[in-house]
Amino acid sequence: MANRKVTMTHLRAIVREFKLGTPMREIERKLKISRTSLRPYKERAEASGKTMAELLQLADSELHSILSKEDVHRNRDAERYAFMQANIEEYAHAMTRKYMTYEVLYEDTYCKSTDNPYGYTQFKSILQEYEKKNDLKYHNIYAPAHEMQFDFAGDPLWVVDTKTGECQKATVLVCVLPYSMMSFAIAMLSTRMEHFFPALSKALEYFGGVPEISKTDNMLQWVKRYDRYEPALNEAAEKWAMHYGTDIAGCRSRKPRDKGPAEGLVARVYQFYYSRIYNETWTSLDDLNNRILELNDLYNDRIKSGQVQSRREKFMQEEQPYLLPLPQERFMFKYEKAITVNSTYHFQIDRGRFYSVPYQYVGQKAKVVYDAETVEVWVDLKRIAVHKRQYHDGYSTLAEHMPENHRAYAESKEYNAAYFQKKASLIGPETRAVIDAVLKRPYFVQQAYRACQGILRLGSRYTAKRLEDACRHIDQKDAASYKMVESILRNGLDQVTESQDNDAAYMPASDNVRGADAYK
Repeated sequence: MANRKVTMTHLRAIVREFKLGTPMREIERKLKISRTSLRPYKERAEASGKTMAELLQLADSELHSILSKEDVHRNRDAERYAFMQANIEEYAHAMTRKYMTYEVLYEDTYCKSTDNPYGYTQFKSILQEYEKKNDLKYHNIYAPAHEMQFDFAGDPLWVVDTKTGECQKATVLVCVLPYSMMSFAIAMLSTRMEHFFPALSKALEYFGGVPEISKTDNMLQWVKRYDRYEPALNEAAEKWAMHYGTDIAGCRSRKPRDKGPAEGLVARVYQFYYSRIYNETWTSLDDLNNRILELNDLYNDRIKSGQVQSRREKFMQEEQPYLLPLPQERFMFKYEKAITVNSTYHFQIDRGRFYSVPYQYVGQKAKVVYDAETVEVWVDLKRIAVHKRQYHDGYSTLAEHMPENHRAYAESKEYNAAYFQKKASLIGPETRAVIDAVLKRPYFVQQAYRACQGILRLGSRYTAKRLEDACRHIDQKDAASYKMVESILRNGLDQVTESQDNDAAYMPASDNVRGADAYK
C-alpha cells in the first residue's frame, strides 16, 4: 500500500480482521496491505489497553489518534513547534505586506528569532497551511441598483500620433453593477480628475441611471485622507456625487475583496477585451473608445455558461427600473487657474501646450477654467477666449488674438506663388507681369516672396492704380524689383505723362548699351 493514503474505512477493516484473528498473511492478501504496514497498527492497538471490539466502538477521531503514527515534523520537537505556533499569526500578517516573500520572511525574521528553526520548506508548508485555514471569504449578496463599483485596469492601452509616431498611454477605467454584473469600460489619456470624472459620468450614461452608492478603493481622485470609519472625500468627488444624487463609499485600506466584482471585471477585461484588440492600432482616443464600446456591448450581451440570460437581459429586467434618473447635463470637472497675460499673449496649463488670448489683455489678470474638452479664459466675468483642449505639445493660436503685424508675419510664412499671383492679378496685368518676373528670379523662395509682399504693399501705401502705372513704366520686366517699383512711386514717375517721359528719359540708341540679359 505504498504511496496510498489509509482512510478510516481501511483502519476499521484492519481492526475487524484483528478481532477475527485473521492471520497477517491473509489480511495482506484481502486488504492489499503489506505485513510491514500492518504490524505497527497491531502494536498500537494492543498498546492502547482496549480490546479490538472496544476499538471498533470508538469515534473515528479517537480511533485515528490511537492507530495513526505521530506527526513527526511537529511532535519530534515540541519546543520548535510551539515557537512556530506562537508566532504564526504575525508571520501570516507580514506576508500581506507589499513585496514580501516567504524566503525573505524566513531568512530575515524567522531564522533570526530562534536557535532551533525549521527548514525553509517545512516553514513555508506550515505557514501556507495556516493561511489557507484562515483565509475565509464572505459571500456578498447585492441588491438591484444599490451599488456601482469601479477601478483602474493596471495594464494600459496605447494611442499612436500619426504625425510624430509618439505613443500615448491610455488607462482603462472599469465599472460594474454587482447585482446584474452589467459592465462598462472606457480609456482615458490620464487618470487626473478632469478625465476621471467625465469617464465615470459616461458609465452612468451607459447604464441609463444612477445607483444609490458608488464605491471604489481610496484612490487620490476620490479621497484626500483615508480613515477606516470616516474617510475625508475630496471636493470634486463630493460635487460629482451631489450632481448625480449618489452616495460615496470607500473600501477598507488594502482590502480589494471589498470590491470583488470590480477586481474580477479587471481580469475579465484582460481576457475578453485586450485579447481581441492586442494587434489593433488606434490613432485617436475616440477611435479606441469606439472599439471598446463595441466590446462593452458584446460582453454584456453574451450568455455565460450555465446561465439562461445575458448580463444585459438581467440588468434590463431586474435592475435598470430601480436606478435613479440621470440629470439633464453631464458633470464636467473643471480646474481653475489664475494667470497674468504676458507679452506673448499665450499661457500654458500643461507643460509645452500653449493657448492664446487677445493681445489687448496683455498685463491683465485672468482666470483660466478648463476640463478634459475645453479651455476658457475669463476677465472680470467676461469670457475672452475659448480653445479645444490639446494633448500634444504646441500652440493653439487664434488669428483674431494677434496684433496686426504679428498676423501679417504669420500669414507671410504661409504665402506661396499662387497667392501673390492672385493678388497681383486683382490690381492689373502690369503688376501681375512684375510679380511673375520676380518669382522667376533665381532667389531663395522666401526672398522672392518677401519682394512680392513688399511690391503688393506699395499698393496700400500709394493706391492700386499708381502701383499698376508704376509697373507699366518698367519696360524690362525681367529686371523689375521692389526697389525699382518703390523708387518710381516715391519720385512720382508713375504720374509723368508719356511725352514728358520721352523727353526726360530720352537716351540715344547705341549698340554699346547693355541690357538686363548681359547681367544674368
